[in-house]
Amino acid sequence: MRPPSKLSSVILYSVISAAFIGPGTITTAITAGATHQLQLLWAVALSTLGCLLLQETSARIVISSGLNLGQASQKCFGHMWGKALMVLVGLTVMLGCAAYEAGNMLGAVSGLNLLYAVDLKILTVLVAAASFAVLWTNKRQIISWLMTMLVGLMGIAFFVLALQQPFSVQEVVTQAVVPAFPSGSALLILGLVGTTIVPYNIFLSSGISKGKTIPLMRIGLTVSILAGGLITAAILIAGTSVQAFSSFPELAGSLREKLGVVGVLALGVGLFAAGFSSTITAPYASSIIASVVFGWEDTRRLRWVWGTVLLIGFLFGVSGIRPIPVILTVQALDGMVLPLLVALLIVVVNQRSVMAAPHLPGLLYNLLLLLMLGSVVLIGLNQVEKALISLNVLSQSYFNVLIWCSGVLMMVMAGWMYSARM
Repeated sequence: MRPPSKLSSVILYSVISAAFIGPGTITTAITAGATHQLQLLWAVALSTLGCLLLQETSARIVISSGLNLGQASQKCFGHMWGKALMVLVGLTVMLGCAAYEAGNMLGAVSGLNLLYAVDLKILTVLVAAASFAVLWTNKRQIISWLMTMLVGLMGIAFFVLALQQPFSVQEVVTQAVVPAFPSGSALLILGLVGTTIVPYNIFLSSGISKGKTIPLMRIGLTVSILAGGLITAAILIAGTSVQAFSSFPELAGSLREKLGVVGVLALGVGLFAAGFSSTITAPYASSIIASVVFGWEDTRRLRWVWGTVLLIGFLFGVSGIRPIPVILTVQALDGMVLPLLVALLIVVVNQRSVMAAPHLPGLLYNLLLLLMLGSVVLIGLNQVEKALISLNVLSQSYFNVLIWCSGVLMMVMAGWMYSARM
């Protein structure tokens, strides 16, 4: 048996980039490009690096300790509290997978519909059936290869659109490294970070890393996530070609006027690849979460988990009903869970009883994790606030208060980190 190669590691971890580039990412990135041109490109670069940091932390814990996140949590906090924490986080993230599956499926269907004018219900059935067939194989290698091809397809499609825009390489690089905060951009910046750093990806990297080596894990994650970040950047650059974004058919019409049929084809292919890959990875992630949280390894149980998530997406997709209240509620729950999950990673990765000494994080690494915690706390509180405003519980935004809350929580965690290092 040949030892794992760098290529096989890249293919394995391609599921991460396939997971975070979905219809929501496309919508947010195109809106950012249409509204602020290249000015928010730095937010894409920052969120990509943040995603890489958190995925590396999650995978490092598994590889170094030989324990999944659930087992490591129980070792840190005791069986009862560790189990309760993981059940709380895991079930919430699984609900998120189910709630967003309809959007993933509709994104894939919308992409296909731009390519072929077929009845949407028929396309929904085809996408659901294809996703079911892939997941039923229960072959991680097949899923990884398919995700690699879909990420490649997305890359080609959106780079075709991006290269049609009149920007020099120097302009793109400058905007990617120099932060800018144009008026009214705060929520879009948070949206770009929030659509890249998603809770179930942390479980994904944990679930697929057991038995791997840290050097190969880092190569696989780095290539996969940077590729995803570049594709997101290409989507944002493509979005600069339109004045505003309200729907994919309208965007296709604008691209047809500017770029001809090539623009429509590229959008259709890219949107389909993003939606279809997410339609597979959301149920796939839910089964991995069930395995990590509940210790389930039985194939039949895991098929029930991913089958339920896929069925929920299919039923909402084929009915045309958008479960807005459910999605808003899950957004609020995810907003609270992501900071909790990041804080959990920070605590576990700094535990000498869990981590091998050579793999304990250094001071700079911990400082970066602390900054990520502050960012996701702000994103999470903002998601909760938006959900409450949409449900008419709040009448206005309290963004300055959210910033102060994030700062206080960062200082609390910084104090714990200092005591842990003493």
